[in-house]
Amino acid sequence: MDSDIFNPAFSIRAAVRRLKARFQLVKYAIEWARLLKGALIHALRGETPRTAQQALVNLFVMSQGRTNDFLAWVLSIRHSPYVLPQSSGVLGNLTPQDLAKIQEKLEIDGYYVFENCLPADFCERIVRQTLKANCLVLGDEFVAQPEKVYDRYNRESPYAPKYILTEDDTSDIPEVQQLLSDLSLITVAQNYLKSKPIFTGLSLWWSAPVKNSPDANAAQQFHFDMERIRWLRYFIYLTDVTKYSGPHCFIKGSHRSGAIPAALLKPGYVRQTDETILESFGQEAYREFIGPRGTIVAEDSRGFHKGLMPAKGDRLLLAFEISNSTFGANKRHLIRRIHVPQFGELAKKYPRVYANFDFENSLLI
Repeated sequence: MDSDIFNPAFSIRAAVRRLKARFQLVKYAIEWARLLKGALIHALRGETPRTAQQALVNLFVMSQGRTNDFLAWVLSIRHSPYVLPQSSGVLGNLTPQDLAKIQEKLEIDGYYVFENCLPADFCERIVRQTLKANCLVLGDEFVAQPEKVYDRYNRESPYAPKYILTEDDTSDIPEVQQLLSDLSLITVAQNYLKSKPIFTGLSLWWSAPVKNSPDANAAQQFHFDMERIRWLRYFIYLTDVTKYSGPHCFIKGSHRSGAIPAALLKPGYVRQTDETILESFGQEAYREFIGPRGTIVAEDSRGFHKGLMPAKGDRLLLAFEISNSTFGANKRHLIRRIHVPQFGELAKKYPRVYANFDFENSLLI
């Protein structure tokens, strides 16, 4: 018999390990209970309680992503993919071989870059419309202000690092509706999710070179997203993006379950310094996406990412979040008008894809 078991120090360490294991199991049980209760409320009311959203984040941290994988598998069975027509659109005329290559790249690396997707005049039309709209002004210096600040973006004299259009103003742009009804974008997302996709978020914002240090509120520090169970994001460049005008950055492979070290997950949903991230993943995992307007980056933003702080020149970026469920952050979008007939037609044909949109004045009847 091993004499160490009679060692008091050994016995204390063993008891501590057992207590920690039991405490961890209790924490898992509590978080699962909160999540399942929230899922029931979400199914009945269409809204997710804040405690359930936090439980999703906590379980992601505790399981290093495996909880999300299990829930995504359940949803893939419950909401099996649509049979979509040929996936041609802004991403090209995608063959089954193309889709398989894209899927493999997304699964392994967490991103795929599509080049020259949108013509210059298409991008320029969106640029002009954003300059006529009021934007929510964001930056670390605005966080403590009692009221939100709204203003038009002036490319000649910006005073904040980020100007974001409201979701409803964004979805009211005809060119955005064209992209929302693009079958190539929908098909690539559905393949990745392995279930019927839903547009659960869209945002359109300007990033401006007004500061000498990264702004956390403008997402210029590394972070991971965790608002949904599983999703794919499209980052669409509407202006030319150089290394000086704020390219989107990603850590290759950090989206995979178990890829983020427990020490980085332990603080939870927080911003991380470049030094911390590069020390953990290595410089070889760092990706900086530079490209002309019309470039589209598909990304699983569960991995670490950020927008590089612009040093010279501004950047207009449109982002779509396509998820397998609306469970999570409560962000619904109002559609005031249908400018693109195909948008309305697809919304009737594939209702789950547009289940997070409220169409005003019976637009779909």
